Amino acid sequence: MYKATTHKYGIEVPRTIKEALRFDQKNGDTKWTDATKKEMANVGIAFEIQPRDVLKAPPGWTKASGHLIFDVKMDFTRKARWVKDGH
Repeated sequence: MYKATTHKYGIEVPRTIKEALRFDQKNGDTKWTDATKKEMANVGIAFEIQPRDVLKAPPGWTKASGHLIFDVKMDFTRKARWVKDGH
């Protein structure tokens, strides 16, 4: 059984990017946005994003999809991790 965590160390943890942006707006800061940008910059070097009109991956490539998982570290910094769908 999986239990969804909604708060950690008293800080509300988002489940989607849209929710993270809403939390930033509500709190008047950019902590979740900064965490998301940092993660995407770090993993972005491993991927080459194809234009939307490309329906099929080039030979030897596989299509990868994923989502972000959000967390709060012990020093209260926000963390976003990109994980591939299907584990």
